[in-house]
Amino acid sequence: MPSPKLKEALAVGGIALAAVAAILYRQIVQKRSPRASWLRTISFNGKWEKFVAVDPSQLLVITDFDGTITAGDANQCHDLVGTCPLLSQAFRDEFAPLLDWTTNTSIDGVEWWDKAHELMLKHGVPPRALLQRLVREARMPPRPGVLQLLEKLAAMNVPVLIVSAGLSDVIEEWLRLHEALTENVTVCSNRLNYGADSEPQSVSPQPPVTSFTKAATYKMAGAFFRHHMARRMIMVLGDSVSDIDAAQEVPYDESLSIGFLNSRPPTAMTKYADTFDAVVLGNGGSLVPLIELVELIEANGRVVEMELANRKRHLKMSRSFADFLSTVDGPIS
Repeated sequence: MPSPKLKEALAVGGIALAAVAAILYRQIVQKRSPRASWLRTISFNGKWEKFVAVDPSQLLVITDFDGTITAGDANQCHDLVGTCPLLSQAFRDEFAPLLDWTTNTSIDGVEWWDKAHELMLKHGVPPRALLQRLVREARMPPRPGVLQLLEKLAAMNVPVLIVSAGLSDVIEEWLRLHEALTENVTVCSNRLNYGADSEPQSVSPQPPVTSFTKAATYKMAGAFFRHHMARRMIMVLGDSVSDIDAAQEVPYDESLSIGFLNSRPPTAMTKYADTFDAVVLGNGGSLVPLIELVELIEANGRVVEMELANRKRHLKMSRSFADFLSTVDGPIS
């Protein structure tokens, strides 16, 4: 007859096997595997194995927003504001040159963000009261699988830092709309400061968060990283090669990076493959494979929790027996 210890070990192993089996079964029954849109680099498999073995308490996620959490062809934060029919025609006309990617000489510089924010403050847009409607009526579909991923990370209490060159107000409203603005999510982006007014009075931080300044993330979100300094296994997600810079100064033991090529030309693939551990193809490239990894991490965490609980119970029983022996006079026959 199996001993109690053996029974507990079998139970723990059974839970782990059941979790893995469920994930594998789901992969098999899918008619079209999302894995088809993923290209893995040489480094990916080795890092996958390391992450599968970690406890959820070690995990931290850093992600971009536009074209990463949202689909590749979704409206981006500033573009959404600059073209919104709910805002004045005068503002849209003045903002339009910033969206002319063919002739605007400042399009690739930090000056672009300075000018965009200057125009928003000049025209007092977007009004605070319009933010919810502005986002609700925008074409900003979530990337396939991202809401399930965010829900899973929230349930596991894994910190998520969204580092975006967009607008915090738009991002938070989008997350709220999709019931994804959970306590584990922090947004590091350009924030419209309304104060007690209905119109934005300023934009922070200065200088702004841009595609070119993400290497300063560790400094900009210092309190976040100090609070989670024990989490040294990080996942980094982004649709631009500069998005990887958000983890540049962050202390970690291992990182797993996922890049989203979206609709960029095939010629960009080499740069993305050199930058990221895996590249997701297409505007609607799915996050399901990443969800599977997170589920395996969660399953590993449950096994670790059960093992710790068993150890504590055995320790408590041992101490209780030792206490009992200390009360007995003479040898026990």
